Amino acid sequence: MNTAHEAGFPDRSDDGSESEDSSSPTDRRPDGRRRDGRRRTGRSRRVAGAVITVAAVTALAVAAQQNGWLGGRDGGTGGGTAKPRATAVVERTSLSTGMDVKGTIAYGHETDAVGRAGGTLTAIRQVGDVVRPGQWLWERDGVRVPYFRGDRPLWRVLKKNRTGKEMRGEDVRALKRNLIDLGYADGLGLTADDTFTTGTATAVKRWQKQLGAPRTGEVDPGSVVVLGMPRLRVSQTLGVVGSSLTGTALLKVTGTQLVATAKVSHEQLSRLSPGTGLKVGLPNGNTVSGKVTAVDFSARQQQDGGGQDQGGDAKEQSEVSVSLPDQKTVKAAGPGPATLTVSDHKADRVLAVPVTALLALAEGGYGVEVIQPDGQHKLIPVTIGLVADARAEIAKGDIEEGTKVVIPE
Repeated sequence: MNTAHEAGFPDRSDDGSESEDSSSPTDRRPDGRRRDGRRRTGRSRRVAGAVITVAAVTALAVAAQQNGWLGGRDGGTGGGTAKPRATAVVERTSLSTGMDVKGTIAYGHETDAVGRAGGTLTAIRQVGDVVRPGQWLWERDGVRVPYFRGDRPLWRVLKKNRTGKEMRGEDVRALKRNLIDLGYADGLGLTADDTFTTGTATAVKRWQKQLGAPRTGEVDPGSVVVLGMPRLRVSQTLGVVGSSLTGTALLKVTGTQLVATAKVSHEQLSRLSPGTGLKVGLPNGNTVSGKVTAVDFSARQQQDGGGQDQGGDAKEQSEVSVSLPDQKTVKAAGPGPATLTVSDHKADRVLAVPVTALLALAEGGYGVEVIQPDGQHKLIPVTIGLVADARAEIAKGDIEEGTKVVIPE
């Protein structure tokens, strides 16, 4: 079989030129030496060169990895020193899932206190005044006009009929209930029924004497204001002292308890039904418990991003009212913005890490990369519990509070 030389293919050196070994076969000796005493060296030089090249590349790669020249999780992509990796600390905290709604802390809905037409306004309460049933709201012609508690205003003169059928009605019942509660019926044996009796007229005269009004035993609708509140707080003064009374609102009043209110979508109402307990974040950062007491289901149109003509998104909303039993804490914070939180699930005093620290493991589940005290990194498998507020509970795993974990890029 012919060799390469016999086929006419000369040996070439590493630089592509013909090697010195390209002499004819007759120039070689049987032991491989040339007749001039030199051995063939081209192949040997090529093998040695290849070994040197591999070693150099390997050394360069190791140096690049150590110095961050190559891209990777420990190094940058554009040269320079290695880019620091973000870390976080394992914390012991409380997590909860649920719904947050922005609301307001205030004294509740305003109600108009209307003065009957006729006479002159000679005095009126000021904003912030707290008034109890039986106490005055304003003066008409120098006579104080108090408020009584009830469901509807008076619409007729209440009195004892001289002859014929006695006056009866719910308005009579409300009058007698207030006279009894305020002590004007003591010793008269009155009950809060719907009949205006002689004893009722006597209790009225006692009340009129206290007011400084004429002792007629009759109650004119303009002599008292009936409002459905156990106590009230003046929120606005509308009447002007010295003006004639025209049958318009003289005051705007609210209850004396601070409450939380929030406008919510109809979809959210399923989780805010009356009786629902929740947490309320106060303007000063404190949190108190609350309970939904009322829902106003009347739909209201709220425009997002402009009116309907501008392509705004109209949303139907209702308003929920939340009672706040801890009035001392609430009043210390004062009126202002609030956050209503309805919790579904809660985990107290658990270890947690940012969800961005979790690594999906090839065998399933999750792990976190822990930085040990000696600076070494270790992958720790963990079991995840509740996830909320961009944090995950570490329900199981060889991790302690204060441990530093890596946030993968």
